[in-house]
Amino acid sequence: MSTRSLPSAAPDQVAAVWDADGLGVLEGAVTGFASKADPLDGSAWANARREEIADRVVDVMAARAWFALPEPSHGRARRVARRCIAYSLAADTARADGSGTARADCWALTTHALELLTIREHFDAAAQRSRELLGVAPEGRLLAAWQMVDDALGALSTTRHEWVGADPATVAAAGWVLVDRMSRLLTAAALVAQSAAAESSPATDLLVNAARRYAWNHLRGPAPEAATPTHVQRSADLVQAFVTPGTLP
Repeated sequence: MSTRSLPSAAPDQVAAVWDADGLGVLEGAVTGFASKADPLDGSAWANARREEIADRVVDVMAARAWFALPEPSHGRARRVARRCIAYSLAADTARADGSGTARADCWALTTHALELLTIREHFDAAAQRSRELLGVAPEGRLLAAWQMVDDALGALSTTRHEWVGADPATVAAAGWVLVDRMSRLLTAAALVAQSAAAESSPATDLLVNAARRYAWNHLRGPAPEAATPTHVQRSADLVQAFVTPGTLP
């Protein structure tokens, strides 16, 4: 799948492509990345590269956990979740294979998701769906992943007022932080739920490890803060100064 044929596509067109084919595209990108690793190479370079590959593998596992859920089960969050998940699929693909197309699509997917996330009903529906999937605290090693998701949901509530009712064009300046966080909450909660429901086996250990790593990678940062008109203007001033010879020191 490629959106190269949609250079001027509207955000809903870009989102439709990633929603339909994004999981397969991400799986292909990560498969290609992982195929270059030598499991017998114990050098520092190989270990560092394998760590990055493992991070991309858990991105795939979290996306698979989400898509394994029946779409009607998402209820009121169904529409906004699709937009958020489309963003994370594109972002993770860009990380896996350096795709410039996927990276560019992230801008369109951010604005597309913000159209809904700035509306109270959609913001709250997405957060509530994450909470529903997370369920009660599990026992054992999975508890660490559960706790990170729970903490991130709590942090999200502290900046909710900055996003709900805001001008989408203004908050788009930092909008990816909210879209990314909401998508990671949904997929991390889905992965925790899948891990908690799995019967004990070696595969279960892999799920638990993935849930812990995924939450660690994506949910430990500060609460997503919205941009203000002043921030937007300062960014514009910096860019204008950079492209104007002799302006910057």
